[in-house]
Amino acid sequence: MNAALPLGVVTLALSGCVAMAPGNTVYTAPEGYAVTAEGSALRVTRTAQAFGYADGAEARRAADAFCRGKVKSSPEDNFQAGAWVYPGGCA
Repeated sequence: MNAALPLGVVTLALSGCVAMAPGNTVYTAPEGYAVTAEGSALRVTRTAQAFGYADGAEARRAADAFCRGKVKSSPEDNFQAGAWVYPGGCA
């Protein structure tokens, strides 16, 4: 099980940007995506063109890559203004 993301994580815009979680776990946003931690939730956006509602599978793959395996998906996952939000964060 991966450690939860810290509350102070800032937007991770490119693959060269990383965040440290407790236990020195490194989280890296896949190239072409930005991942922002909002409390325990993750907000995933594309850096070129905003996501549409139909892009949920692509956003989920980017979130899984950021989480180094699996985002904690649930029925509360939602689309908001060009971003997909995963309230459970990383699994």
